[in-house]
Amino acid sequence: MSWTNADGLTVLLHGEQGEVREGGVTADPMFKTLIVDLDLTAARAVKPNDAYIPAGSFIKSATLVAKTAAAGGTSINFGLATKAGSAIDVDGIDAAVAAAALGANKAVVCDGALVGGTATVGAADAYVTTANTGTFTAGVAKLVIEYIEVK
Repeated sequence: MSWTNADGLTVLLHGEQGEVREGGVTADPMFKTLIVDLDLTAARAVKPNDAYIPAGSFIKSATLVAKTAAAGGTSINFGLATKAGSAIDVDGIDAAVAAAALGANKAVVCDGALVGGTATVGAADAYVTTANTGTFTAGVAKLVIEYIEVK
Protein backbone atom coordinates (compact mmCIF):
# COMPACT_ATOMS: atom_id res chain seq x y z
CA MET A 1 0.00 0.00 0.00
CA SER A 2 1.46 3.38 -0.95
CA TRP A 3 1.08 6.64 0.92
CA THR A 4 2.10 10.29 0.58
CA ASN A 5 4.69 11.62 3.02
CA ALA A 6 4.87 15.14 4.53
CA ASP A 7 6.91 16.36 1.52
CA GLY A 8 4.17 15.35 -0.89
CA LEU A 9 6.12 12.39 -2.28
CA THR A 10 4.48 9.05 -2.90
CA VAL A 11 6.14 6.24 -0.93
CA LEU A 12 5.83 2.74 -2.38
CA LEU A 13 5.93 -0.27 -0.05
CA HIS A 14 6.02 -4.07 -0.24
CA GLY A 15 7.24 -4.60 -3.79
CA GLU A 16 5.06 -1.96 -5.42
CA GLN A 17 6.56 -0.56 -8.56
CA GLY A 18 6.50 2.97 -9.83
CA GLU A 19 5.30 3.82 -13.33
CA VAL A 20 7.74 2.49 -15.92
CA ARG A 21 8.65 5.06 -18.58
CA GLU A 22 10.38 4.55 -21.90
CA GLY A 23 13.69 6.34 -22.54
CA GLY A 24 15.26 8.79 -20.14
CA VAL A 25 18.47 8.67 -18.16
CA THR A 26 19.65 5.64 -16.24
CA ALA A 27 21.92 5.47 -13.21
CA ASP A 28 24.79 4.49 -15.53
CA PRO A 29 26.70 7.69 -16.37
CA MET A 30 26.64 8.63 -20.06
CA PHE A 31 30.23 9.88 -20.24
CA LYS A 32 33.11 7.87 -18.84
CA THR A 33 36.70 8.95 -18.40
CA LEU A 34 39.98 7.13 -18.90
CA ILE A 35 43.08 8.84 -17.49
CA VAL A 36 46.43 7.41 -18.53
CA ASP A 37 49.75 8.45 -16.94
CA LEU A 38 52.42 8.76 -19.63
CA ASP A 39 56.21 8.76 -19.45
CA LEU A 40 57.05 10.61 -22.66
CA THR A 41 60.64 9.30 -22.74
CA ALA A 42 59.54 5.88 -24.02
CA ALA A 43 56.94 4.60 -26.44
CA ARG A 44 53.92 3.11 -24.68
CA ALA A 45 52.86 -0.39 -25.64
CA VAL A 46 49.92 -2.43 -24.33
CA LYS A 47 50.70 -4.12 -21.01
CA PRO A 48 48.75 -6.73 -19.03
CA ASN A 49 46.04 -5.20 -16.84
CA ASP A 50 46.06 -1.83 -18.66
CA ALA A 51 42.83 0.14 -18.49
CA TYR A 52 41.01 0.32 -21.82
CA ILE A 53 38.15 1.90 -23.72
CA PRO A 54 35.48 -0.77 -24.34
CA ALA A 55 34.80 -1.97 -27.89
CA GLY A 56 32.28 0.13 -29.81
CA SER A 57 32.78 3.22 -27.65
CA PHE A 58 32.75 6.74 -29.07
CA ILE A 59 35.52 9.11 -27.93
CA LYS A 60 33.95 12.50 -27.22
CA SER A 61 37.17 14.31 -26.35
CA ALA A 62 40.80 13.77 -25.43
CA THR A 63 43.15 16.19 -23.70
CA LEU A 64 46.85 15.75 -23.06
CA VAL A 65 48.14 17.60 -19.99
CA ALA A 66 51.90 17.88 -19.62
CA LYS A 67 53.05 17.71 -16.00
CA THR A 68 56.79 17.89 -16.79
CA ALA A 69 57.99 19.50 -20.02
CA ALA A 70 58.92 17.21 -22.89
CA ALA A 71 62.51 17.57 -24.07
CA GLY A 72 64.83 16.04 -26.63
CA GLY A 73 62.47 14.59 -29.18
CA THR A 74 60.51 16.01 -32.08
CA SER A 75 56.92 14.74 -31.76
CA ILE A 76 54.66 11.98 -30.40
CA ASN A 77 51.73 10.08 -31.94
CA PHE A 78 48.94 9.02 -29.59
CA GLY A 79 46.90 6.06 -30.77
CA LEU A 80 44.97 2.93 -29.85
CA ALA A 81 45.69 -0.78 -30.16
CA THR A 82 44.00 -4.08 -29.34
CA LYS A 83 44.97 -6.10 -26.27
CA ALA A 84 47.24 -8.18 -28.52
CA GLY A 85 49.05 -4.99 -29.58
CA SER A 86 47.65 -4.76 -33.12
CA ALA A 87 47.09 -1.15 -34.14
CA ILE A 88 43.54 0.16 -34.27
CA ASP A 89 44.81 3.60 -35.31
CA VAL A 90 48.41 4.60 -34.47
CA ASP A 91 47.54 8.30 -34.33
CA GLY A 92 43.78 8.11 -33.79
CA ILE A 93 43.98 10.23 -30.61
CA ASP A 94 46.42 12.79 -32.04
CA ALA A 95 49.17 12.84 -34.64
CA ALA A 96 52.63 14.38 -34.40
CA VAL A 97 52.14 16.42 -31.23
CA ALA A 98 55.22 18.63 -31.21
CA ALA A 99 57.53 18.56 -28.21
CA ALA A 100 57.25 22.36 -28.08
CA ALA A 101 53.50 22.00 -27.35
CA LEU A 102 54.26 19.81 -24.33
CA GLY A 103 55.61 22.42 -21.94
CA ALA A 104 55.11 22.01 -18.20
CA ASN A 105 51.49 22.57 -17.17
CA LYS A 106 50.36 23.01 -20.79
CA ALA A 107 47.43 21.20 -22.39
CA VAL A 108 46.83 19.93 -25.90
CA VAL A 109 43.28 19.36 -27.15
CA CYS A 110 43.61 16.18 -29.21
CA ASP A 111 42.06 16.02 -32.67
CA GLY A 112 42.84 12.59 -34.08
CA ALA A 113 40.50 10.68 -36.39
CA LEU A 114 38.92 8.78 -33.47
CA VAL A 115 38.19 11.89 -31.38
CA GLY A 116 34.87 13.68 -31.72
CA GLY A 117 34.18 12.59 -35.29
CA THR A 118 31.93 9.83 -36.55
CA ALA A 119 34.12 6.77 -35.90
CA THR A 120 34.02 4.52 -32.85
CA VAL A 121 37.05 2.66 -31.50
CA GLY A 122 35.87 -0.41 -33.42
CA ALA A 123 35.08 -4.01 -32.56
CA ALA A 124 37.93 -4.55 -30.06
CA ASP A 125 38.72 -3.03 -26.67
CA ALA A 126 41.10 -0.11 -27.25
CA TYR A 127 44.34 0.47 -25.32
CA VAL A 128 46.39 3.70 -25.43
CA THR A 129 49.73 3.57 -27.24
CA THR A 130 52.35 6.17 -28.13
CA ALA A 131 55.11 6.36 -30.71
CA ASN A 132 57.93 8.88 -30.40
CA THR A 133 59.81 10.64 -33.20
CA GLY A 134 63.26 11.42 -31.87
CA THR A 135 64.70 10.59 -28.47
CA PHE A 136 62.85 12.23 -25.60
CA THR A 137 64.94 12.75 -22.48
CA ALA A 138 62.18 14.20 -20.28
CA GLY A 139 58.44 14.53 -20.08
CA VAL A 140 55.51 13.32 -18.01
CA ALA A 141 51.87 13.79 -18.99
CA LYS A 142 48.30 12.65 -18.37
CA LEU A 143 46.02 11.75 -21.25
CA VAL A 144 42.38 12.32 -20.31
CA ILE A 145 39.89 10.62 -22.64
CA GLU A 146 36.15 11.18 -22.27
CA TYR A 147 34.06 8.54 -24.05
CA ILE A 148 30.58 7.10 -24.38
CA GLU A 149 30.35 3.35 -23.88
CA VAL A 150 27.80 1.80 -26.21
CA LYS A 151 26.59 -1.47 -24.74
